[in-house]
Amino acid sequence: MLIFVKIFKRNKSAHLVNLLDEQSFRALFDLYWKRLVAFCQYYTQDDDLAMDIVQDIFCSLWNRKDSIQLHSEVEYYLYRAARLKINDFFREKYKREDQHSCLSQDFCDTVNNTEETIYYRDLHRFVQGLVNNLPCRCKQVYSLSRNSGLSIPEIASQLKLSEKTVEAHLTKALRFLKENLHLQRSQK
Repeated sequence: MLIFVKIFKRNKSAHLVNLLDEQSFRALFDLYWKRLVAFCQYYTQDDDLAMDIVQDIFCSLWNRKDSIQLHSEVEYYLYRAARLKINDFFREKYKREDQHSCLSQDFCDTVNNTEETIYYRDLHRFVQGLVNNLPCRCKQVYSLSRNSGLSIPEIASQLKLSEKTVEAHLTKALRFLKENLHLQRSQK
């Protein structure tokens, strides 16, 4: 193993990766682990994330050690892989934040009042609680109709019920929600 490390440090050849056995891989891991983690920490400002990224890189390298074709030094490959993983992380993070801000903005465009926002959240929680109190089949039909956007024939087909039965369950669920919403509204 020591011979491999010396050769590897001197040559840093791409073809050496194809010769890795477990012991040699461990030497490669020990040689680059700390440097790659520090590199990832610098860009992510998150220790756990940095270690996860580096672990993913080495797992991928080990899993593909027999088939990987490197056209550059292993060190370059490892740092390039780290940069790509970091970019992927931030791309996903900003994508989620952008989607969240768009949803928030759409809601805030229609509701400018903090009190109304709080009321909306409370009402949403209240309705979810009511839906959870529905009988099992009613809840299932309501969820498929309102959350999944399925039509009555589609729900009937999926649940293997008649369309009339689906309509009855949906009517029962909507009536239950409407009555309880009226009760809640009159109490305020």
